[in-house]
Amino acid sequence: MSSFEEVSRDYPEPKHGAWRRLEPPVQVRAYFGNQWHDAMAVNINDDTRELRIELPVVRDERGVPVITHKVLSAALYRAPAGAL
Repeated sequence: MSSFEEVSRDYPEPKHGAWRRLEPPVQVRAYFGNQWHDAMAVNINDDTRELRIELPVVRDERGVPVITHKVLSAALYRAPAGAL
């Protein structure tokens, strides 16, 4: 049996196209890391329906909080009806 380890990388705030900031952020069920998680969606692409979510905060080796983001296609999240 083998396992798949996703490459971790941060996706910066989108600045172009059909992306818009969600104010306030929306809690969604998101599929990443081979599991479903509760996550906060902070941006949405109105054309593709992709979401940019904040991953749980982790601390680096000095104890500084690090917030990273991931972009998910529409098939990888479930949002409450009417929330987006």
